[in-house]
Amino acid sequence: MMKKQKERVHPDDLMVVTVALEFQAKINPQEADVPGFETTAVEFCLPAAEAAEYVQEVLDAIKGRRLYGFMVQELAGSAVETRQWIKRPLEELHAEAASNGDSSRLRVPHVRVIKTR
Repeated sequence: MMKKQKERVHPDDLMVVTVALEFQAKINPQEADVPGFETTAVEFCLPAAEAAEYVQEVLDAIKGRRLYGFMVQELAGSAVETRQWIKRPLEELHAEAASNGDSSRLRVPHVRVIKTR
């Protein structure tokens, strides 16, 4: 009978890669009606084996000058995946618009106006 060989552990298998993104900005107090921002920093810790692809995505976002958007998208994706954010039914949006006296205009956070017919 042949003995099963033990799987060797490589030091990299014991490593974790942390990627931290921080948006260092503030609202200009001299401006009126400025859009706010909610996401200012995120930190991801990944096993080394999974980190290479993610780090490449971060590099692509940096090269494409879309790092802030990438950060916000990652946060949103995580919130949806963990079911912290769930779908808001269209009926609920219509009811809210009707209660505000204008059923032709829906109000959604971070979107100025969505018109429906």
